[in-house]
Amino acid sequence: MGTAARTEDRQDERTAVVTALRLGWSMADAYHHAQTADLVADPHRPATAPAKLSNLTEMPGRQRLGMYLDGVDVALAQIAPLTPSGRVLPSTDAARRAAGADREPLLLALDGLNVDVLRWTMATNHRVGVAYRLGRSLADTVRRSDAAELVQRFGGRQVQLSRWLDELASVLPPYSAAVVRRSLSAWAGAVGRATVGDPGEAGLAELARELRNQGDLWQDVLTGGLHPRDLLDEENWAVVARNVVIRDRRLVAQAARGIFWPVLAPLLVVLLAVVGVSAAAAAGSPTTRAAVALVGLGAGLTAIWRSISTPTLSVAAEVNRPLLESELVAQMSARIDRPLAAARRAGRAGRQRPPSDVGSKYVARVSGVDLP
Repeated sequence: MGTAARTEDRQDERTAVVTALRLGWSMADAYHHAQTADLVADPHRPATAPAKLSNLTEMPGRQRLGMYLDGVDVALAQIAPLTPSGRVLPSTDAARRAAGADREPLLLALDGLNVDVLRWTMATNHRVGVAYRLGRSLADTVRRSDAAELVQRFGGRQVQLSRWLDELASVLPPYSAAVVRRSLSAWAGAVGRATVGDPGEAGLAELARELRNQGDLWQDVLTGGLHPRDLLDEENWAVVARNVVIRDRRLVAQAARGIFWPVLAPLLVVLLAVVGVSAAAAAGSPTTRAAVALVGLGAGLTAIWRSISTPTLSVAAEVNRPLLESELVAQMSARIDRPLAAARRAGRAGRQRPPSDVGSKYVARVSGVDLP
C-alpha cells in the first residue's frame, strides 16, 4: 500500500511539473500578447459572419488574451491538489479587468499575477516552481526576434535553462530533458558561430526565423505531446546499433587487457600446472595421459569462464545501458533539430545564390574595352 501511494504521488508530481511548464509558457505568451496585440475592439466593425470558422490567428486580441488567462486558470486548478488545503489560488481577475486601451495597467496586472504564481508554485513544490520558471524562460527565449535580440538571448541564458532541465529530468517525460538540453546547446553553439561570421554556419537572420519553430518542438517534447523516439527512422536505429556495437567492442578489448595479467594469467598458470601434474601422474599409455590432460584443461577453462562470465555480463549490462541511452539521445536530438538544419540549408542556399545582376550566362558581359 505504501509503495502504491508513493507511486501515485510521483505521478501526481510529474503531472504537476508538466502543467507548471505549460503554465509558465502561457504566462510569457500572455505578457507578450499584451505588449503587442490590439486589445481594443472596433465598435464600427460590422457584425458579419465569416466565410469559415475563425482560426486562432484570426481571433481578436482581447479574446486571445482571455484564452491565455483561461489557460492559466485551468493550469492552476490542476496543480491545486498538490497544495495544502486552505491556500488561496492566484487569481486572473485583476488582469481581466485591466484589459483595455491603456496597456500599462494590464502589463502591471500580468506582472503581479506572474509574481503571485511564482510564489505559489515555489511554495507548493520546489520542482513545480522550477518548471514554471523553465517554461516562462523558454518561451521568452524562442520568441520571434531579429538578429541582435537572438545574440542577447543566447548570451548565457541557456546555462541556467540547462541546469533547470537537469533538475527536472526525473519528473519530465522520458528523454525530454536530455534531448532539449542537447538541442539547446546546439543552438547556442550555432548562434555563437554565426555571431563571429563562421562561413560554415547559418546566418543570424536564418537562425532567428527558425527559432520559433524550434521552440514549438521543445514545448511538445517537454510536455509529453511528442516523444522524440517516435521521430527515429530505420537509419537512426541502424546508426545507434552500429555505434553501440563499436563501443561494446572497445570496452570488451579494454576489459580483456585489464583483467588478463592480474586475473586470467595466474589462473591459467595454475590450471596448466595442475593439468600437467595430473597427466604425469596418470597411469596408462601416452594417449590416455593426453586425454586426461585435455579433459582437465577443458574442465578448468569451463570453471574459469563460469566464475568470470556472470559478473562480467552483469557489469556489461549496466555499462551498456547508459551507452545505449546516450546514442539514442544523440539521434533524437538530431531529429528534433530540424529547424536548425533548415536554417543551415537556407544559409547555404543564400550564399550559393548568384547575384541578381549577372545577366545571362549565354551573353558575354560588357568589358572596359567595349566601352566607347
